[in-house]
Amino acid sequence: MKVVSVHEIIKDIIKALKYQPILANIKLELNLAANIDTVMADPDQLRQVFLNLIINAADALNSIKNKSDGKLIIKSESVPGKDDNAGVNPYMLKIEYVDNGPGISEENLNNIFDPFFTTKEPGKGTGLGLSVCFMIIDKLGGNIKATSKEGKGTTITITLPLYVKKIRKA
Repeated sequence: MKVVSVHEIIKDIIKALKYQPILANIKLELNLAANIDTVMADPDQLRQVFLNLIINAADALNSIKNKSDGKLIIKSESVPGKDDNAGVNPYMLKIEYVDNGPGISEENLNNIFDPFFTTKEPGKGTGLGLSVCFMIIDKLGGNIKATSKEGKGTTITITLPLYVKKIRKA
């Protein structure tokens, strides 16, 4: 584990995927507003999480009737942490993946982080992607959750403890 820039990882993934057919019709918007975006993590594991979330959103957006209306917004901001985290770091990094796809039914929403749960056709997914994302984020002391309304899209929200270099007083 090392100190990494979440924004750099997200931008690198977008750069790598920009010309892939899966994102061809999707409007991608970055709103990385957090002034501090450094976390203590394995950069490859964060790449795995962010890549999985982008591909899941793209799959959902490619299933809508008018594919050219598909939009994915990735945004970040610094937010106050929980009281029990205040001794370590009073701020968290919140990253949101917001799509305007078909959404997830309430019935399925409660299960999306379960291992082997999938709504995809056989052969199109293992149902392990979001489960692995959950384990990685949890191991980093963070949280991942989903909110969705059928026909209105889905938001995946990740919060991670920010890494802030301690300043020693002379």
